[in-house]
Amino acid sequence: MATAEPVTVDTQPLKRSSSFPYLPPDLSELRLVLLGNSWSERSSVGNFILGETKFNTEEEPDNCLSVSVQLKDKRIVLINTPDQLLPDISEDTLRKYVEECVRLSDPGPHMFLLVLQPEDFTEEQKLRLCRVLQLFRDG
Repeated sequence: MATAEPVTVDTQPLKRSSSFPYLPPDLSELRLVLLGNSWSERSSVGNFILGETKFNTEEEPDNCLSVSVQLKDKRIVLINTPDQLLPDISEDTLRKYVEECVRLSDPGPHMFLLVLQPEDFTEEQKLRLCRVLQLFRDG
């Protein structure tokens, strides 16, 4: 009569792996755009992604800021935008921000990161976000 082999269970914790091997080999640069309601929150997320403090979390500029770093064999370009989701921003100012961001991410961003507190995200901000993304698509 055959006996069952003992089953071994790996109890080691999972390790975080790098996503660099999954990027296409010809993608030498990754362009990310940070969107959201709070400069300090977007800056903190950007600094976390970059692994160093590149964005000042205290002072919000009047324009987009772009930071570029080399991580392994990939260049990461992170673009932090002004608060585009606030309701009091005029259409002209919004268009100016998007045009500047498109220029900084030429030929265009690979990814948008929406940085916000979900419980504070209003229907009005959702509509504003849709408008911002529409301007990116048209730009």
